[in-house]
Amino acid sequence: MQPSQINRALGPTENIYFLLDKLYCLNFVVFAEIDGPFDSARLASALQAVQAEHPLLRARVALVGGRPWFKPVSARTHPIQIALGALRNWRLQIAAELDRPFVDEAPRARFLLLGGSGRKSVAAMVFHHSIADGRSGVDVFIEVLQRSAGQNMPLSFRQARPSAQDLDLIKLKGPVGASIKKLAYWLNQSKSALKFAQQLPGFDATARPERNVKVVSFSFQKKKAQALLAACRAHGTTMQGALGAAQVLAINDEFGSARARTLGLNSLADLRGVLGGGLTERDLGLYIATVTTVHAIPAKPDLWMLAADIASQLKAILNSGDANLVHTIHREGALFPPNEVGARMVQALVALAPPSSMLTNVGKFDPIVLGNGARVRSLAFLVSPPAQHPICVTAATFAQVVHLNLLYDQRKIEATQAQRIAKSMAEFMQLAAES
Repeated sequence: MQPSQINRALGPTENIYFLLDKLYCLNFVVFAEIDGPFDSARLASALQAVQAEHPLLRARVALVGGRPWFKPVSARTHPIQIALGALRNWRLQIAAELDRPFVDEAPRARFLLLGGSGRKSVAAMVFHHSIADGRSGVDVFIEVLQRSAGQNMPLSFRQARPSAQDLDLIKLKGPVGASIKKLAYWLNQSKSALKFAQQLPGFDATARPERNVKVVSFSFQKKKAQALLAACRAHGTTMQGALGAAQVLAINDEFGSARARTLGLNSLADLRGVLGGGLTERDLGLYIATVTTVHAIPAKPDLWMLAADIASQLKAILNSGDANLVHTIHREGALFPPNEVGARMVQALVALAPPSSMLTNVGKFDPIVLGNGARVRSLAFLVSPPAQHPICVTAATFAQVVHLNLLYDQRKIEATQAQRIAKSMAEFMQLAAES
């Protein structure tokens, strides 16, 4: 079986991310702390095998009729690059990858190994967001680690899938009543979006070309995470709902007064469960929808009521008949100029959404043993925060520990405030776990 080659136009979300990258880097980084020796000698062959499997790791972007297309390149002439470095200040080194553009035409991924020969190392894989989302990026990264550890994993050439926006989205099929139901849903959703949602106090919403992205890292250890998950189940909601509620309430506390207000939350929803076209969990690609929910916060908010509201709104959107809200920005047939002018058009449209912070949760991952006594201690990811969001929180649960990172632009929000929000969010999570 031969590797599948990709040759198609970028889908709407891919195109939006491709354009916005002309204003500021849209990278994300998946990384792992590794205890024990990591054999870097096998890393190059592991990356070669993974690149052979995934068409988007062998792709460049070219203009066809004024529209960006993915075109194939040879893995031999465009291998995934490996950078080696010292372990000192590794978190700063990884965060710096968010703002380091891809200067070569392909591939839109690279690998970073810090340390490696001693008792500890940190491995990271950097992706441009136009070719992948966090979940599929983590899956590819884990496969690289496993292959580097010598695990016998036969090649499995993936098909060159269309983007999520071109696959069969879930639709309400049936009589006219279904269409009326869908229309009624969107009318109500539009009313909700028009509610005045307040922005984080202290956030400079001015558009700026330069950024200084910083990260506040924190985690929720195994016993606490298990207690939080049990509490979610007891209250009939989800981990996404609980994390979102803790985040929104942490921002609510920044206002400093116990008054009712309306706040928004931007969630990255995984569409794999509602997409057709034979998509599998192992396909690298951009299969997410950006969903903004708007919530009325009373003067004395209840965390579990807010968590349930977040979860129910997300579920309603995903079951509404068209889970992918990107079409409200990138309508059928829309063609933005493939340059900075088009990028500013997209950013202006994106900024019309209700003010909100962002939460992206890639879900749960099992423990990883690498052989020779080496094991993965932690697994997490960072994503370049969109300019319109004051903060972006990423979450990944690895070996039942929830690893979180709060990202912000230090040119637009002060470090002390970002640290305070992270601390407050962790405290709300602790309260939820105990209730």
